[in-house]
Amino acid sequence: MADSSNELAPVALVTGAGRGIGRATASALADEGYRLALLGRTTSRLETVAEALPSSAEPLVLPVELGDDEACVAAIDRIESTFGRLDAIVNNAGVAPQRPIDETDASLLRSTLETNLVGPVVLVATAWPLLRRSRGCVVNVSSMASIDPFQGFTAYAASKSGLDSLTRSIMAESGDTGIRAFTLNPGVVETDLLRSLFDESMVPRGSALSPEQVAEEVLACLGGDRDHRIGTHHPLLPDA
Repeated sequence: MADSSNELAPVALVTGAGRGIGRATASALADEGYRLALLGRTTSRLETVAEALPSSAEPLVLPVELGDDEACVAAIDRIESTFGRLDAIVNNAGVAPQRPIDETDASLLRSTLETNLVGPVVLVATAWPLLRRSRGCVVNVSSMASIDPFQGFTAYAASKSGLDSLTRSIMAESGDTGIRAFTLNPGVVETDLLRSLFDESMVPRGSALSPEQVAEEVLACLGGDRDHRIGTHHPLLPDA
């Protein structure tokens, strides 16, 4: 466990930290001694998560729309000024509009790409000097949709395919920096987002991954237990 009692404790940025996978990941990271930057769209949700974390996590609440590139840059600047370092980025946040392909217009595609892909790229690019300094790690939480697209999720699948590519690009440019990058591709995960899209007749409760299972894989990547998967995508399924 990392020493969280002083400024040497590692710092992780978790996007979409207000609920689901992000919330579970933030909790798991806090248990491992990380200090945390919690990024999401809804301040009240982030504050609820922050209040549940131990004081050693020193949670920093960052209400940010990932489609706002200036806000993404400002978030990294705030992390640096608050903690003086950044050791890990968990790109978890995302939107999943459900629309048939013949109803997928440019506006929907752009807004999905801005949140699911442009924002994460801007975060990584802005944080690159900090990640170099810490020999840090990026975990991109993608989706099985980037491998086996779900019907009605053209924009979502395209954005997550781009997130898979971000992992490969990070490794193509990491050189001798020590920066590592991973992609996790979960199937269905029991979250509010899942239930806003599919009822239990379509996805029975108990058949999906739990957010905590995904969080465990994130920690395994950060901790070095998945280094044989650096730069690659990894399907994450309930029976895996």
